[in-house]
Amino acid sequence: MAYIDNLLGRGEQILYVARQHLFVLIANIVTELGLIALLVAAGVASHMAFDTTTVSFGGITASNLILLICVAISAVVLLSGFIDYLRWTSEQYVVTDRRVLQVRGIFNKRVIDSSLEKINDVELRQSLLGRMLNFGTLAILTASGEEGANLMDRIEAPIAFKQAMLEAKYNLEHGYGYLAGAYPPGPAPGAAAAPEIQRTLEELATLRDRGILSIDEFEAKKRELLSRI
Repeated sequence: MAYIDNLLGRGEQILYVARQHLFVLIANIVTELGLIALLVAAGVASHMAFDTTTVSFGGITASNLILLICVAISAVVLLSGFIDYLRWTSEQYVVTDRRVLQVRGIFNKRVIDSSLEKINDVELRQSLLGRMLNFGTLAILTASGEEGANLMDRIEAPIAFKQAMLEAKYNLEHGYGYLAGAYPPGPAPGAAAAPEIQRTLEELATLRDRGILSIDEFEAKKRELLSRI
């Protein structure tokens, strides 16, 4: 999480963190292990088939050469599986109270972020298997109309991620902080009209009932609003 912390602005808070579903990693590793098994079986079969031949290449018999090639390719595939694991652990999708971050790369990092205020909508794609195992693909639709500029492929719990993202956008647009410390300090300039304050209090009560705001946070914000009347 240390790298993500370095990307945050002053006062910016992390609300939700996800990564690709574990199924993606397991599917890749199982495929690579199956390929290794085939290579080893092919190497052993070739070694047995050419064991009686006297043909050699640089002092190495054909059977041993084929076996060595299969072992070398298996080692490369095994290394590829380890890289897949490192890539899976390093790739993260983060919702903060200001934006959505997508962090990729094991050593060389690539960061894509979308400001919450520029997000128009989020498209969710889930196959039948994705619904069963709870993974899916999210495509952020921004105000510029660039679909999929921030594409999150086969992430875990995509519905929860989408809800956290849209909730953070709603809070940002209505001036609510995720925590009490995130509220702008001091009263807003000018006195708000009573109907507007009443509407804001109703929205705050809804957030309190949904568990997004604690009772203490709600009461503190309520006192602040009532002091403007």
